Amino acid sequence: MTNTIQNAQELKKAELQGEHISISEEQLIMAIDRAVQAVQGPATVLDFSIHKSTNQIMVKVLERDTGKVVREIPPEKMLDFVAKLWEMAGILVDKRA
Repeated sequence: MTNTIQNAQELKKAELQGEHISISEEQLIMAIDRAVQAVQGPATVLDFSIHKSTNQIMVKVLERDTGKVVREIPPEKMLDFVAKLWEMAGILVDKRA
């Protein structure tokens, strides 16, 4: 049985009963927006992006007033490193073939 859930209480109850839960794209976007608003503080803003080389989601916590990066999750340098490793592994595979 597929139901559309209107609030968190209904969701918990349905999950406990083992029901399949479907939500609309609009509900998903609204839930994500509410979560972002709850996490953002009066002095910070969240910036979501996709790392081009790895296609991983990155989140930057920025100071609201200055735009200065407070924290990156995961750090962009780490994703750059992973992308470089993937590139090097690809070069090794290409040379052996």
